[in-house]
Amino acid sequence: MVDELKDDRTTKYKTKDSVFSCLFRDPKNILELYKELHPEDVNVTVDDIQIETLETVLVNDIYNDLGFIVKDGEKSKYILLVEAQSKWTENISLRMLFYITETYRRYLKETKQSEHICGRVYLPKPEFYVVYTGEKNVLDEVSLNQTYFAGTAPLDIRVRVLKKTNAETIYGQYINFSKIYDEQRKIYSNTLECIRETIRICLEKGYLVDFLNTHKKEVYTMLSDLFDEQALRERYDVALAAKSEAIGEARGEARGEARGEARGEARGEVKGVMKTLVALVKKGILTVAQAAEEANLTVEEFEVKTGLKAT
Repeated sequence: MVDELKDDRTTKYKTKDSVFSCLFRDPKNILELYKELHPEDVNVTVDDIQIETLETVLVNDIYNDLGFIVKDGEKSKYILLVEAQSKWTENISLRMLFYITETYRRYLKETKQSEHICGRVYLPKPEFYVVYTGEKNVLDEVSLNQTYFAGTAPLDIRVRVLKKTNAETIYGQYINFSKIYDEQRKIYSNTLECIRETIRICLEKGYLVDFLNTHKKEVYTMLSDLFDEQALRERYDVALAAKSEAIGEARGEARGEARGEARGEARGEVKGVMKTLVALVKKGILTVAQAAEEANLTVEEFEVKTGLKAT
């Protein structure tokens, strides 16, 4: 029962996990998604699925929502990269380029191949998808070449956009889940009732039933922590705005005493911003480099002031 859910945040999961990544942590759900994208492949089984999501931050914070290889016997025939997006970004094809480059690099290492040999290495065919849950009217397919170079470049990445709320597909059920969640947030804001109602309605309508029944507490915890992150970001934005206003007042004051007072206030606001930036870094929302940029400091200066270390 949904009513059994309480504010129990003991469920363990990685900070960057989302409902989407939790859903597709299960190879059975990945297999279902693959069969929806390749209905002609009737012989594929869960044993043919190998998860290759970029989870470890190794190169410039590269990580993605879902990556998997589909095998045909001993040979890998497809690499599929799938992103979940609630807010549309024009840079999705560029990000996919980064993801496939890193995925192929790892694949060559895992299969003991080298791009430096004279012979041709073997690569599975790549496919790129975005599960889009937002309201913006976007194309069914986006192209790196068209987006950045008006079709004139010798390089392209084409990304198919999955956006239909088809309850017969697992990605369609996820889109429906996301839309119901957004609707309940408008009614209940960032409250526990929002989460309870989202799960109740989805179970009632038959969306992600097995997943929600199995991972109810985990979903509850993830969405609760998401509320905390959003609140923290809001406080950060307010503090940053106050910092800018205080500094502007300090510059505009003609009298020395007034300037001193205003600058004192500005320093206080800066301290508040720094405190918020540190909290954002500790929660994994910002990297040390990103926080340093927001504070108008070098990474080294930020490390000295906060005691945090860039990884």
